[in-house]
Amino acid sequence: MTEQPVIVQKISWLNLCPWILIFKTFSIASGTGVLAFALLGILLSPMGWIVSEKIFLDDVLNRSAQLNEIVENNSSPYRSVFAPASSKDSVSLNVSGVALSGPQLVFRQIERPFEFVFSNDVSLKEFVYFVFGGIWTVLVWSFAGLAISRISLLRLTRNERVGIDDGFAFAKGNWKTAVGAIGIPLLAVLLLCIPGALIGLLMNFEFGAFMAAVLWVFVLLFGGLSALLLLGLMFGWPLMVASIGCEGQNSFDAMTRGYAYTFQRPFHYAFYALVAIVIGSFAWLVIGGLAQGVVDMSSWSSSWGANISQPDRMDQIATGVDGNGDELSVWGQTGHSVIQFFNATLKTLAAAFLYGLFWCMASAVYLVLRFDVDETEMDEIFLVDEKRTYQLPPLKTDSNGIPQIQKTAPAESNESPSVEAPSAENE
Repeated sequence: MTEQPVIVQKISWLNLCPWILIFKTFSIASGTGVLAFALLGILLSPMGWIVSEKIFLDDVLNRSAQLNEIVENNSSPYRSVFAPASSKDSVSLNVSGVALSGPQLVFRQIERPFEFVFSNDVSLKEFVYFVFGGIWTVLVWSFAGLAISRISLLRLTRNERVGIDDGFAFAKGNWKTAVGAIGIPLLAVLLLCIPGALIGLLMNFEFGAFMAAVLWVFVLLFGGLSALLLLGLMFGWPLMVASIGCEGQNSFDAMTRGYAYTFQRPFHYAFYALVAIVIGSFAWLVIGGLAQGVVDMSSWSSSWGANISQPDRMDQIATGVDGNGDELSVWGQTGHSVIQFFNATLKTLAAAFLYGLFWCMASAVYLVLRFDVDETEMDEIFLVDEKRTYQLPPLKTDSNGIPQIQKTAPAESNESPSVEAPSAENE
């Protein structure tokens, strides 16, 4: 018996390597809807931080250099993602000696305030500043991030293009669910800290310190539970938002999915995140480098003419001060402000692409992790039911008094509605 040769005509690379779904996020992130919601998020987020700064923080002279840098990044829509990859605070990936920064910058910018909330090195005013700003950040990106996730998930699963209005409607109806999914673990951590705070009160007395030492095992227990919750939340919050965009779940279900996918497949998650960081960093190297290059080339070419009268005239326009350290005239200050506005607009648009890419990649990673854990096909997604109302067809009584269905003529026809002739049974 001869064996028949088997000819493989097509290979489903998506089934062999599901993580290649992440590569499809580039075209989605450059779409109008994703860019619009990402731009909305990065413009609204600094507003809350500016208000928090004005209310809770002291004058600039009383702040540390690190806090000043953090405040400047929080108050700008683009400054944090345009930080040099070699700076101390940036999160970069070294590839062949090249420091690459990409989606991890967005991740750090959103979650970093909560690092200071749970730090012992901040004053009370700084603590309130980070709490207020962190809550505002959660509110903003629970809406904007959810809209981006919904748009990208429908494109990844059904190849369906969703408009801005549909994304807005979905986020409007579900952003509170996203806030709840992230807020439930934070509330649980707060409750777990109460026993430790009560035991800490005993430490104000000598004998109380001994009693606190006896009860310290309970403090460790509650502290361990809190650390576990924060660890899962730290890496799982993008999955919680994506879960709501994909499944249409309530807050508790979305939270449990985020924790389950993070803890049940930690190495898978780490690998998918690494893939997203690598390819996202190369994408940002092009987009961010192009935006910065446009600004630098514009300044360089303008300096040819501006520096004819003074060698540092272009630097004076860029900084708004002359060579003696004094401010420029009103016209000079106006020119400086307008140039800075256009440069900031260009960088803000580039930053919007990076933020949109982050949420698109988080959605793709969620689909792949859902396939790994629940074995759910990657083309399954929750669809919003459209409520439609149906009316009964018009009736008209014939000559025998029997109701008959009145046929409605097509809209393009000028014929009047006709009445069905009585059937033989009715006769």
